[in-house]
Amino acid sequence: MLHQKGLVAFVTLSSLLLSGAASPSGCTDSNFKIGPSTGEVVGVVVGAGAIIAVGTIAIVEVNKSHHRIKGCVTAGPDGILVHNEGDQRVYALTGITANVKVGDIVKVNGNKNKKQKDAAGDEDFMVTSISKDYGPCTALVAPAAASAPAAGQ
Repeated sequence: MLHQKGLVAFVTLSSLLLSGAASPSGCTDSNFKIGPSTGEVVGVVVGAGAIIAVGTIAIVEVNKSHHRIKGCVTAGPDGILVHNEGDQRVYALTGITANVKVGDIVKVNGNKNKKQKDAAGDEDFMVTSISKDYGPCTALVAPAAASAPAAGQ
């Protein structure tokens, strides 16, 4: 819908800018000209096109980012989970997960399935493809109390 409005606005603006104005019929001076010069028209059209292109690219990139997650893959009670680095949420992976390895950091493409308000558990992410496997996850640092020697030793 937004794309259609932008296209209609671009076509309308372009047609208004590119329609030339005729000189008044009573004018005898051949150097007298009404309306913008060719350079001004080209500048406005190029500027409008650049604004529309940047807006379209921004919309596409924002939309794409909602369909890609990257994080460490772990095994959960109901299947494979990924801890997304972007929003710090845990997603249960469904779909094409045959090449997803537990213990690796992966970037996957797909769709986030909205969690029902009364549903327990992790949100689902339907995997359509794997973008990249970054290798093993980095080990989590153990808390200092766990690594200290026990008292009396």
